[in-house]
Amino acid sequence: MTTTEVRVLDERGTDRGYLQARQNWWFDPSFPHAFEIFNLDAFYEESYYEQDHVAQETVCAYVDAILEYGQRLLGRPVRSVLECGCAGGWFTQEFVRRGIDVFAVEGSSAGIQRALSRGVPAERLRQHDLRRPLELGRRFDVAICTEVAEHVECPFSSQLISNLVTHSDVVWFSFEPPDTNEAHYHHSNEQPAKFWLNLFRFHDYSAIELPANIVRMVGDRGTHIFCAPGIKIPDDIHVVTKGTVTSAPSLGAASHVPGPKRDLKYWVRQLTPPIGMTVARAVRADLRKRGLLKR
Repeated sequence: MTTTEVRVLDERGTDRGYLQARQNWWFDPSFPHAFEIFNLDAFYEESYYEQDHVAQETVCAYVDAILEYGQRLLGRPVRSVLECGCAGGWFTQEFVRRGIDVFAVEGSSAGIQRALSRGVPAERLRQHDLRRPLELGRRFDVAICTEVAEHVECPFSSQLISNLVTHSDVVWFSFEPPDTNEAHYHHSNEQPAKFWLNLFRFHDYSAIELPANIVRMVGDRGTHIFCAPGIKIPDDIHVVTKGTVTSAPSLGAASHVPGPKRDLKYWVRQLTPPIGMTVARAVRADLRKRGLLKR
């Protein structure tokens, strides 16, 4: 397999992958790395996972939401989970701790090593590039794929979705729409909701749009649940056991899709001159290296 090596973190751990407002860089013929297929181990090195961090509160909220929604859709407790793109294994570890039969797939060597170092058993992990067909020979109650879709080059989008529907009737999924944040090498495939909805619809999967408070609760790691034709979606699907949601927006093809998160961070990135952002990233990288700041 021939891929292009691009390293976005320098020797000091400074992220050099930001591309300012060049949102469509992957499709721009004038950009040096347009249309390239990138090497995952060069893109996501050990230092990437040293900086990447998910708060335990978010980890627990994420797992809670998946298990509760899964139970509502299946009519019984969730027993097995496939995690496609587990990164450093934060969520995998929590599923293991709760006694769930979880199997995690990760494309980068550093991600696998990070998950192992967290205590995720080796038999629960497989290094596999999700741009290629995945065949595990079994199905799972729920497949989850969050913070992954925008990282996969556009031509492999349908393969990613095929890998998910091949292994489960219920798919917990997220994506990042265009213009949500400053352009970055890691996000070559920021697409609107309709793009992903149509790929799932090709497989006859219907969509449930998660309410905004649930999306916030799980740290944006989940915007939709996609269900195979055999899954009966309750009218009160969002009224889960712990009462985290009390109203249900329309189901089906997601009549409303939230726009980009134009929060304070977004506007700071838009209005700060490039040299200012470079200095800020260098300071953050130095603080992380010294253990004074977690992502």
